[in-house]
Amino acid sequence: MFKNFSSKSFEFKSLVIILIVTLSVYLNHFDNPFFFDDFHTINENESIRSLDNWTSFFSNADTFSSLPANRSYRPVITLMNAVDYSLANGLNSKYYHYHIFFWFLVLIVLMFRLTKHIYKKSMEKQQWIGITALFATAWFALHTANAETINYICARSDSFSSLCTVTSLLLYIYPFGKKWHLYLIPMIIGIWTKQTGAMVFPILLAYIILFENHSLITDFKTDTKQKITQVLKKIAPTAIITTSLFIFNQYYLTPEATVSTNYTVTRFEYISTQCYVIIHYLGNFILPINLSADPDITIIKPWYNFKILLGVFVILGMLFLMIKTAFKKELRPISFGISWFFIALLPTSLNPLFQTANDHRMFFPFIGLFIAVPWGILIILKKYNVFEKGEKYTIGIATILSIILIGHGYGTFQRSKIWNSEESLWLDVTKKSPKNGRGQMNYGLTQMEKGKYDIALEYFNKANKLTPNYHILHTNLGIVHGAKKEYTTAEHYFKSAIQLNSSSPAPEYYYGRYLSEQKKYNEAEIYLKKALVKSPNHILSKQLLKNITNKIAASEDKIKSLLKKIKTNPDIESYINLSLIYYKNKKYELVISTCKELLKIDPNNTLAYNNICSAHNQMEQWKLGAEACKKALEINPDYQLAKNNLKWATDNINN
Repeated sequence: MFKNFSSKSFEFKSLVIILIVTLSVYLNHFDNPFFFDDFHTINENESIRSLDNWTSFFSNADTFSSLPANRSYRPVITLMNAVDYSLANGLNSKYYHYHIFFWFLVLIVLMFRLTKHIYKKSMEKQQWIGITALFATAWFALHTANAETINYICARSDSFSSLCTVTSLLLYIYPFGKKWHLYLIPMIIGIWTKQTGAMVFPILLAYIILFENHSLITDFKTDTKQKITQVLKKIAPTAIITTSLFIFNQYYLTPEATVSTNYTVTRFEYISTQCYVIIHYLGNFILPINLSADPDITIIKPWYNFKILLGVFVILGMLFLMIKTAFKKELRPISFGISWFFIALLPTSLNPLFQTANDHRMFFPFIGLFIAVPWGILIILKKYNVFEKGEKYTIGIATILSIILIGHGYGTFQRSKIWNSEESLWLDVTKKSPKNGRGQMNYGLTQMEKGKYDIALEYFNKANKLTPNYHILHTNLGIVHGAKKEYTTAEHYFKSAIQLNSSSPAPEYYYGRYLSEQKKYNEAEIYLKKALVKSPNHILSKQLLKNITNKIAASEDKIKSLLKKIKTNPDIESYINLSLIYYKNKKYELVISTCKELLKIDPNNTLAYNNICSAHNQMEQWKLGAEACKKALEINPDYQLAKNNLKWATDNINN
C-alpha cells in the first residue's frame, strides 16, 4: 500500500494537493483589509502612488513610510507595494493579498525541495524521506500561526525575506547556483526586503558545517585547520556581502535604526524577557490557540523571575539537543532546524523593539522547526520499529498526522475570519491580550467609527489606564470628545497628543482635521503644515491642506466680492455676511470694525452688537464684550444668543 511513497509522481501529485488545500484554506482571506503598519506604509504613503520614481526606493529610506519614526530601508517591500497599488489602480487590498499569496505558494514548493534535500543528506536510503518532507511542507503550509503573517500585508517583509533565504540556500546547494554564485542574488534581495535577511549568512554556515562533504563535525579532530579553512572559503562571499550590506543599510542609509526603539527598558531586561517570549512562540508552534494580533507580553522583572528561568531552561535544553544531534549524521536535520530557529530569532531578540513580542515574527524561525520536528518524529518511529509492526500502525500514524493537518487548516481558516475586519480583530485582541492598551484603544476606535461614542470612550479610558502617555490614544480621545460636542475636553486631548509626540504627523493632522470641521481653516492650516514638516510624505495632511487652502482662497474671494458690493451698494446683509466670514477666519478686529460700519447704517442692529460681543470675547476682552451684548439686549431683551455671549463674558469677568 505504501510502496509508491518515494516515487516522484506521488510526490508531485501530493505537492499539488498541498497547494490546492492551502489555497482553499486561505480562500476567505483575500478580502481582508489593511491593518497596523499598512496605513503608514501603504494607505498614507505618497511614495508608492507612482512607479515613475521606483529607483528612489533603493536610495531613499524615507519612501518606505509616511512616518519618519518608522523609517526603514526595505526597498523591495516599497516596490512591491507600489506595484500592487498600480495594478489595483488604488488602495484595493485584494491585489496585495494575491501577490503575497503567490509567493507563499512558491515558498511552499521550495520548502519541500529544501526539506527533502536535507533529509536525503542525512539518510539516503530511507523510503520515508519523501513522505516526511511532504508532511513537513503541508504542516508549514497549513500551520495556524503562519496565518498571522499571511493575513497581515505589511508582514510580507517576513514571508518574502524567508522565501529569499530558502531560495538562496537551495541555489547554494545545487552545483550551478554555487558555481556562478547565483545564491547571492536572492540573499541581497532578502536583505533589501527585511534586515533579518542577513541571517542567511549564519544559516548557510550551519548548513556547510553540518552537511557539506568533509564536514567540520565529521572527525573534527582530523585535519581541523584544513577543514576550518575550507569552511571559511565557502562562506566568505556570503559573509562579506551580508555584513557589508547590513552595515551600509543600517549605519549609512538608516543610522537611527541602529538605536533601540524601546527607550523604556534596558537591553538586559529586553533580552532576558525574550527567554519567556521564546516559550510563548514554542507554545504557538505546538498548539496555536492563543494567537493575538498584538500580544500584551511586557518586560519581566527581575531576571530571576520564574518565567525567565523556565525560558532559560528550555533554551539550554534545545541548545543541548542541537549540539548532541549534530554529531550523528542521521540526526543532523534536527540540529540544523534548531539552529535555524535560534538564528532567525536573533535580530528581534537582541535589539530592544517597541513590541516585546509579535506573533508574525514566528514565520521565519518556525521554518527551522518545520525541518527539525517532522524528522524527529520519523527518527522516533523508526527507533521503535513502528513501520515494521504492521499496516495498522502505519495507518494509525497517518491518521494522527492527518488530524494535525486538518486541525491547523481549520485554525487557519478561523484566524483569517478574525482578520476579516478591524472590529473582529481588535475584539479578539481585547480578549487574548487584555493588558494591551493599544488593543483596547483600537477596538474602541472601531466602535467610534460606528457612532457608538460611549462604548468607544469606555475602551479608550481602559486603554488610558494601561498606556496613559500614548499620543495616538490622546488623539482618539480628542476625536471622540469632539464627536460628542465636548469641545473643551477635545481641545485638551488634541493638544496633549501633540505634546506627547515629536515625530508622528498624526496628532497635528487630526487636530487640523478637527479644526477644519469647526470651520477654523486658518488655524487648521497651521497644524497641517506642522504635520508636513514632520512627514513630507503624509498624504492625508497634503490632501486636507489642499482642501483647506481652496476654502481659504474661496473665503478670500468672497471677502473681496462683499467689499466690492459694500463699496458700490452697501446693505445690511453684506455687512453681516462679511463679519461672519472674518469671524470664521479668526480676524476678530475686522469683525468689530465691519459691525461698527454697519451700526452707522442701522444703529439698532442686534446682530452687529452680538458679533462685536463674540469677537471681543474671543480676544478675552470680556468687559468690552459684555458692553456690546448689553446693548443688543437693550434693543431685544429676548435675544438668546446675546444672553449666552453675555454670560460667557460676565463669567470670565467674575473669575
